[in-house]
Amino acid sequence: MKPLRLAWYVTPHGFGHAVRSLEVVKALLELDAVGEVILVSDFPRFLVEQNVGKSLPFRCRPLDVGLVQRDSLRFDLEATLKALESLYFRREELVEEEAAFLREEGVDGVICDIPFLPFRAAERCGIPSAGMSNFTWDWIYRAYARSDDRWRPLLEWIREDYGRCPLFLQLPMHGDCSVFPRIREVPLVARKASRTREDVRRILGLSTGHKAYLVSFAWLDLDEKALRRVERLRSVRFLYKRPLRFSLSNGISLDELPLTYPDVVAAVDGVITKPGYGIVADCLAHGTPVAYTDRGFFPEYEILVEAVAAKLPSVHMPSEDLYAGRWEEALRALQALPPRGEVVAGDGASVCARAIVEHFRGS
Repeated sequence: MKPLRLAWYVTPHGFGHAVRSLEVVKALLELDAVGEVILVSDFPRFLVEQNVGKSLPFRCRPLDVGLVQRDSLRFDLEATLKALESLYFRREELVEEEAAFLREEGVDGVICDIPFLPFRAAERCGIPSAGMSNFTWDWIYRAYARSDDRWRPLLEWIREDYGRCPLFLQLPMHGDCSVFPRIREVPLVARKASRTREDVRRILGLSTGHKAYLVSFAWLDLDEKALRRVERLRSVRFLYKRPLRFSLSNGISLDELPLTYPDVVAAVDGVITKPGYGIVADCLAHGTPVAYTDRGFFPEYEILVEAVAAKLPSVHMPSEDLYAGRWEEALRALQALPPRGEVVAGDGASVCARAIVEHFRGS
């Protein structure tokens, strides 16, 4: 039986969907049943090399809106609605283009985290599909439809396309995914550290007197006054990785260091972040404390905060303090808590990979 050729569609909303999808892609490529996985998205390509260790076939194709972000914390609902309406008016054209791509590439199966249009394209080609996520876009947008009826016809369209997917792998910390006809619960998908904490801190040049915190955002604009406030924490080292760029005397860029993101998450004294699935999963998998900030009205937020509060030492840092560089109070509160939290098993990547192969081989 020839190895499967798969197409994996990823929303570009944040980095978490891409990171967890790439973990499952890695697990798929370790199976003899899978020959190739083509990534379809417009998330930054450096994430592929960073998380898989090599390049993969990549089709840059924006088929998902998510939320239009102003920055890492703030989003624009009006711009999101207009972008989604544009996608709706082009839906038949886009589905036909995707169906042609799937036929031309000889794709045997489609997986989505969690665009909805590709499910219709897969059905049109007569090939099986599967979804993987902890939420669906109809659940997210439904919250905004309660106060704005313009979202409602779009919800019907999204739900109809999701309903064409015959298997949904539901990750922990999930919202209402009942739009899918068949749901299978799977464990947490999380990255794992490959180095010891001591080795990582040695590479970072951290002395025993240094506290170290990973600043985990896609981007975070701090003005000069805020940066100078952060620099006053002289016994603290703040770590960051592209696309973040800071000019801090107590900052360390991770870009040129031989460390993976989970290596750093496992070694630091805490992570400063907004609650997104990818970074929360990494922290849960290593018991890493979290200083989290608010991110506006996003339904997933409360679910992730609940998981963090239940499993990890954590404190809330108001977004006003984050942007002003007033980090000291939150970090002092975090240091007063236990140094590590409960470690949650994160073997979901291999479980999802096997479930996907079983589903496609049996279809």
